[in-house]
Amino acid sequence: MALDRPIPEEPIKEEVGSEGNIRNETPISEELTQQQALKTPRKEHHQGQSTFFRQLPPEIRHQIYRHFWISAGVERHAFLRNRKLLFSPCITDHEAPDERQNGVAKDFQKSCSTAEVQPHPKWFKRMTSPWCNHWKCERLWEDIRDGREVDGNKTQAYMALLLSCKRIYNESVESFREAKTLTITDGQTLHRILRWPRPKYLHQARRLNISLRHDSGNFLYLNGASMWHILSEQDSCQAESIYLWLDAECPVTRRLLPEFRELYNCVPASVAARLTIDFPCDADDGFWAWEDGLEVEAAEGGGQVKRLGPLVPEFRVVARGRQRFNETSAGYVSCVDRGSPRRRVLRASNPFEDILLYGRGFVDGSYV
Repeated sequence: MALDRPIPEEPIKEEVGSEGNIRNETPISEELTQQQALKTPRKEHHQGQSTFFRQLPPEIRHQIYRHFWISAGVERHAFLRNRKLLFSPCITDHEAPDERQNGVAKDFQKSCSTAEVQPHPKWFKRMTSPWCNHWKCERLWEDIRDGREVDGNKTQAYMALLLSCKRIYNESVESFREAKTLTITDGQTLHRILRWPRPKYLHQARRLNISLRHDSGNFLYLNGASMWHILSEQDSCQAESIYLWLDAECPVTRRLLPEFRELYNCVPASVAARLTIDFPCDADDGFWAWEDGLEVEAAEGGGQVKRLGPLVPEFRVVARGRQRFNETSAGYVSCVDRGSPRRRVLRASNPFEDILLYGRGFVDGSYV
């Protein structure tokens, strides 16, 4: 037989069974097939051949990573319960617009009532939440406390993504570090966090989010200078971003937050470069007290008035808008708009203390 001619193949003998099915004389053994599969070297598939990398652009993949860190509880809340410091997942975008005003406005329209004060207990509870704009996080913590949800951070759920493959690790590890955020929503917890011993997560956090509502102005007046000083120390807080979200419990004190300049003129430059303060006021008229020529009563001058220069902040300022709907009591919400702030001569004393201790402000022309 010539070597350049193909070897003829012999036809495979087939046998027809009783049921008419064709069957081979030599059935393939399952054990033999497994042995042959083990001997055959497997073809390596590079991680870049995965559909996850081939079809999804990097922007989409990084969004998936960020959402996974949130679900895994990497962003944390710190709060005090029974004098004990606890931690819980954070699922709220701290810098997003406050959806409570839009939500209660829609419910006012759906009620088909012209009453200026209406019962909206759901929104009343959210507007008075001690967790401020993180009311969803408060609800999540209650579910975790009652066993309806699980805190993924305690089970190290974030490790599932980091250990999935080398390429995902290299892509996601930086976003994992950036996702480390510590959020504080009350002054007592903030005071505890900044004291020794400080929690380890404070040193690891890339972002420090602070929301203050209860007695916020008076807290900053009494603790602001020391708080800025501690945050300026590199060994105390290494966060690249500090976002302070301010609110108050009544329209009068809420309006005073941007007007009382003493709260913000002592921010050191090392903190101001990283600091953003979110005010509950309109951008066009909410910062009239920061303008040049502001008249303030002299502390010692028998009622004399002095003029101040402009307040030019070195930190970033956000005006999220004046609150149109205000909680009253017993689940009722008011839609009475108190209008824009009135320009006036500012008092030299601490207005938040005057309102808190002496009940001034609601009928005092110095504040309204």
